[in-house]
Amino acid sequence: MSRRPSPAPRIVVGVDRSFAGLQALRTAVQLARRDGAHLHAVRAWTFTPLWRPGIMPQLWREEYARAAHRYVREVFHGAFGSVPWDVTVRIVVEQGYAGQVLVDHACRETDLLVVGTPRRGRFGAGGGHVTRYCVTRAAVPVVAVPAPAWARADTIRRFSRDLERFTR
Repeated sequence: MSRRPSPAPRIVVGVDRSFAGLQALRTAVQLARRDGAHLHAVRAWTFTPLWRPGIMPQLWREEYARAAHRYVREVFHGAFGSVPWDVTVRIVVEQGYAGQVLVDHACRETDLLVVGTPRRGRFGAGGGHVTRYCVTRAAVPVVAVPAPAWARADTIRRFSRDLERFTR
């Protein structure tokens, strides 16, 4: 009787360019290094054309998927300089609502889901809608990572919004 080896643990992280998202990515990489786990960097995207809702040519789907893949690589570059070489990283890009995509992807018993939360409330409440969705519906443990303390100040948030608006 042969026994199947248990699959390697996975750290599933939602990828976002916000301060909380970058902190969540850093935390997920640290956890993957510590546990020897595979890191699944997940980015969800949605698109509804205005002229014919619900219909999108296949070419556009592929272009949006490529853009989401580039986005994940850019976030890794912003957080670490490049995709870490000492951790097995799999970039997952799916069309759909971010919370649902993350919960669906983190489905194994050994998975751990890491998401960034824009603000910290009492007992972890008050986070963003994706964080709330993951915490309430995930069948695996969820780590909600807040933004660094320096990024939670109102002045810094206003500055980052202005900076983001001017760099578009």
